[in-house]
Amino acid sequence: MSIAVSKTTDSISAKGRTALAASQGAANSAAPANGIGLQGDNQQLCTVHPDWCTETGVHDAHLGARYVVMGNDGRELLDARLLDFSGSEPVIGLGETDTDSAEAHAKAIELRRFADELEILADKVDVCTSDEQPRDTERTTCPDGVSFCDGDPGDHEDPREHFHHGPFTAMGAHRPYAGRHGDGIMAFHLSQVNGETPGLDFVAGGDWPTLDLGEVDELISDMSGHLAKLRAARTQIADLTSGRTSETAATPGRTWTYDDRYGTRHTVNCPSWCTTEHHDDMDGTRHPADVHHQLYGTVAHAEYTEGYEDYKSWQLLCSHLAVSPDSTASPAYRVPHVLVEVAADMYTRPMQPDQLAEFIETVAGQLEELRAMQPKLVAARAEWATRTETTTSAESS
Repeated sequence: MSIAVSKTTDSISAKGRTALAASQGAANSAAPANGIGLQGDNQQLCTVHPDWCTETGVHDAHLGARYVVMGNDGRELLDARLLDFSGSEPVIGLGETDTDSAEAHAKAIELRRFADELEILADKVDVCTSDEQPRDTERTTCPDGVSFCDGDPGDHEDPREHFHHGPFTAMGAHRPYAGRHGDGIMAFHLSQVNGETPGLDFVAGGDWPTLDLGEVDELISDMSGHLAKLRAARTQIADLTSGRTSETAATPGRTWTYDDRYGTRHTVNCPSWCTTEHHDDMDGTRHPADVHHQLYGTVAHAEYTEGYEDYKSWQLLCSHLAVSPDSTASPAYRVPHVLVEVAADMYTRPMQPDQLAEFIETVAGQLEELRAMQPKLVAARAEWATRTETTTSAESS
């Protein structure tokens, strides 16, 4: 499934319309820069933002290409573009709001999650509208009463050996990446032979080994790590296709000097990944232990509070790679490490690679707990709604 995204240059966010009208009026009333009228200057590229501004000639309002998601009815669902009405700091016009870079990164994460959920909904519709005929009750009832078994008669015809299989689950049915595997890849289902301990049949490399509970845990752990690597690869591809190498590109081998608070001069060689500008480190007031090299990850936000009803948007699970070569706090800070801001102003200890991997698995486990809780919440609300209706009916009778 795909959503059409078009690229246009024909409108701006509502917040900027007044500023645009004023700036265009000023531009139209200004004297031509070349002294021969505006016509000869109409094709001159923008000199303030030549890399993204699509306006030409004399202009004060800088507008980037407009990206639009269209609905099936031809109406716009969402649009985004770069805007600058001050000639200094551009913003992103997202729908009807002006958005800074941090907010845009957070919103992009939400939209990717939304797209994933939309794909899931589409897959459910595909299942509901497929040409497969529903199986009758006798076919779907296991004669041995195994709860997960789909009751396939072929699996139960041998009186000496009954095979019990659960519903077939696969990823990416009918997606391009599944290739010739039209029913999807990474397939699995529950299985059991006679009264033996149930296991999980996993397609693996096409061998369909049966995994016990511990091996399923290992598989989940490996897939979580693999998914993290896949996300990292996606970030790398996004960076490459957008022409950037990191959120704030560092210069490999960057060397600079500073005088500390005692007047001693230091020469510093930044790691290739360091994106810290270090301007404040050169004001002559720093102790060597205060000099840090850092690379910040993408910022995510969630609303939470210390008291009821006072909810605010705070950073959540934000990470950064860092090193402080002359740290006096701990040797752990003197080598590259990762700190995670678990919640607002609440940080982990500096983690080495193995510790970070363990932390990731802990968070991944909690994520699975959250996913498992979501359908329970849906069921609980449905049960509560029924209970409320019953109570209301009883009170009214």
